[in-house]
Amino acid sequence: MADSDLAREWTQLQSQLLTQLIQHDDLSFTYDAHTNTFPGLHIVGGVDISYPRTDPNHAIVALTILSFPSLSLLHQTTFEVCIDVPYIAGFLAFREIRAYKQAFAALQVDRPDLMPQILLVDGNGLLHPRRFGSACHLGIELNVPTIGVAKSFLHFDDLAHVDAKELKHVFRNGASEIELKGQSGCVYGKAVQPPGNASNPIFVSVGHRVSLDMAVHVVRACSKFRVPEPIRVADQQSRKIAQTIESIVP
Repeated sequence: MADSDLAREWTQLQSQLLTQLIQHDDLSFTYDAHTNTFPGLHIVGGVDISYPRTDPNHAIVALTILSFPSLSLLHQTTFEVCIDVPYIAGFLAFREIRAYKQAFAALQVDRPDLMPQILLVDGNGLLHPRRFGSACHLGIELNVPTIGVAKSFLHFDDLAHVDAKELKHVFRNGASEIELKGQSGCVYGKAVQPPGNASNPIFVSVGHRVSLDMAVHVVRACSKFRVPEPIRVADQQSRKIAQTIESIVP
């Protein structure tokens, strides 16, 4: 099937799945603003996929499970998979969703007691031209609360007025988070200042079964460095394996 035909088919599917999206807190824990704690939250997860530069269809999937609030590693699932779905901008989830679902199926068999209460996804949720990025797609497919966490700003028409460089300037002047509101009035997410008063933000958006405010609170609580620990640990492991594969391919 041609990429243009796939894009039309996937656009329709995204629109259908979007109707199932829950953008309020449907969680097994709460947030206490007075103490900045999360009563009931004990297990958080993160997912990431890396690709060796020598083979863009050879994916390394990492799912990490961390305790909360200590953020110590409880379990990690890592495996290699061949991805034969083409990459089309704006439809990354369709390329990677099967691999992520395999990781969760393995966790369900190996350690069903460690299913995450909330999952941080290396990618966008509502911060997407059709308001349905990878974190939304994965959350609905797995029926788990998800948060989109992106390291770079995704440009699209409704946010054309947002300048990523200007965001850094605003953070240097004391801002801690900036709402990303489109010209349409839609709030897509927030640019959030990482720990240590860094000026290079991360971009947090609702995935599924969580509000934007709660998503930002959770991301802050899971962050020691710029990237939240569940994703950072998953990224380190998947990249390590990808680099090993690169080193042995002639």
